[in-house]
Amino acid sequence: MDNWQDKYLCPLIEREKFSLKKVKKLVDDFSFLFIHSISFHEPPKEPNEELPDFTSEDTDMVYSVCREFYNDANERIDKLEEKAIKLLSYVSALFAFISFAFINTSIILTKLILAISMVLLVLSMLISFRCVNVKGRKSFFVPDVFDFESDIPKDNFDKKVISKKLLNSAIYNQNIGDNTADILKAARYILALALIVSTIGFITGIGGYFKTSDATTTVKIENQVELKDIQGRLDIMNKTLEQISNNINNLDNEKLQEEINRLSNELELYKTNYESLLKRLENIENSINIEGN
Repeated sequence: MDNWQDKYLCPLIEREKFSLKKVKKLVDDFSFLFIHSISFHEPPKEPNEELPDFTSEDTDMVYSVCREFYNDANERIDKLEEKAIKLLSYVSALFAFISFAFINTSIILTKLILAISMVLLVLSMLISFRCVNVKGRKSFFVPDVFDFESDIPKDNFDKKVISKKLLNSAIYNQNIGDNTADILKAARYILALALIVSTIGFITGIGGYFKTSDATTTVKIENQVELKDIQGRLDIMNKTLEQISNNINNLDNEKLQEEINRLSNELELYKTNYESLLKRLENIENSINIEGN
């Protein structure tokens, strides 16, 4: 006896076999969608012919079905807009990551490949923006139930008439949804291509991200003459202080106070000179820091 699952349930989805024809079809599909997504589009058009009037007497059923068609068409466009916004967030996050990798590699080939992937991501962003806040939808409003061509507007709330207008609007909006889906599909194709290109870039430059730099930073000081002048003055002052210290050790107690007063005046002078030298050294240090930055 056959298993009821094999008999009454859908069969499992099998893996599609690889073939060059399918690859060529995918490339042709991508080329067509890419050109379509970056091109200017004409305004949506009405069908060449409208569907005939309803003949069913069950007006409630007719209205219910047409209303469902109308809601489904609008909901489809809303969901496509949500998918486009999510795709923009994914592309933005990936762009930030690739930009970080681009900045932190020194390999020219890797930079070139990552730059190509970033260009593709920007293109995917721009195409995704076309799927946000879609314009041109046909809505059901006051002119659909009132005739304003006469002097006094006349209403028409016949269920068959309203159902027919809902159905025509659903057909019109489904066409807009199909076009939006094609544009979003092109953005996804470009995102996939950017992922492939960026992966190749990471592989070519993977060694550069783990390599530490042994280079030393050399700061060039251009005012060597001023530094030598300061060093010479400091040497003279050190020798003078050493000589003063020796003289103090050789002084008698009677002349000690007189010599201390003289030395105090000289120390005040040296203090002033030291402060002047300190300011000059700070200016040189600041200039070295600026040159290093």
